[in-house]
Amino acid sequence: MTTANSTTLPRAAESAINRIKTEHHALACMLAAMQALVMRYREPGSKPDHGLFDSMLRYIENVPDRLHHPKEDRVLFPAIMERAGGGKALVQELERDHAQGEPMLAELRRAFHAFRDGSANALNQLATAVDEFAEFYWYHMRKEEQQLLPLAAQHLTAADWQRVDSAFGDNTDPLFGAELTDEYRRLYQHITELAPRHLKSLLESAAFTAS
Repeated sequence: MTTANSTTLPRAAESAINRIKTEHHALACMLAAMQALVMRYREPGSKPDHGLFDSMLRYIENVPDRLHHPKEDRVLFPAIMERAGGGKALVQELERDHAQGEPMLAELRRAFHAFRDGSANALNQLATAVDEFAEFYWYHMRKEEQQLLPLAAQHLTAADWQRVDSAFGDNTDPLFGAELTDEYRRLYQHITELAPRHLKSLLESAAFTAS
């Protein structure tokens, strides 16, 4: 059994890792842009663009659970569980993170609706919800990049990596298909076009927009 336990990773491993980090980068940029937008709302005379924030929130609500996490849950995590005995606890922790994200997003949506409706202290509540989710998700992605991917690089076989890379690049699987991927690519580009100038460069830095 040939593993990726060498300094030179299989091409499929390099491709899969790059795809995962690219998706992480796009999500991180969107979270940072959302935080910056909320900070702009605090400026005197600011007129909040509810449509832009709603589009950002819709992207954050859907992309991880519909595009990113299923690939990890169905392909990457099982491979690590099978090959790396010491990875079980980490995978279980990451799976709990996936489940925890849903109620946090529901709270973020609720806080946005309260802000949009002009409720008292709603901007502070929205800022708190955005910050808490961003910190949670950034920490989750760091765990994957700093702990999970090195573990995968050490233990997964070339065949494992081929399956992982196929999942992250597959445009034929109905779950991850081209139509769904293109829908969120278009949404990301739409958000970038609507974003104020100070956010455009941040959003445009995500390679996802051109991949």
